[in-house]
Amino acid sequence: MMFILGAFLTGGVVGFAADRVVSPPRPNVFSDRAMVDELARELKLSPDQRVVIDSVWDWRRKESREIMKTVRPTLDAVRDSARVLMMNPLDDAQKMAFRALLERNQRSADSTARARGETK
Repeated sequence: MMFILGAFLTGGVVGFAADRVVSPPRPNVFSDRAMVDELARELKLSPDQRVVIDSVWDWRRKESREIMKTVRPTLDAVRDSARVLMMNPLDDAQKMAFRALLERNQRSADSTARARGETK
């Protein structure tokens, strides 16, 4: 049982980390634009170069989202399994606090998705 618990928890942590690496949380789509603007300033891009960089950036974002569509269900399943296993050792008060934390995080994620123009 401990081995299975360890495997699920490790999978949850790895899945969470992979999700953050592949799709780091951003407060809104404007931060993407700000990063490209900063890149353009730092590299002193010409207008023609900027068009290419913008196109590549948009392509990368689109491709990353498509990849995440195929991976997300597996990551979600691992996350959900880990949450169930984490609930087991908690007392009733801790379970309530954990659920409240999850709900707060979900509201924050939903707000971020809305700001980025994403829908589920």
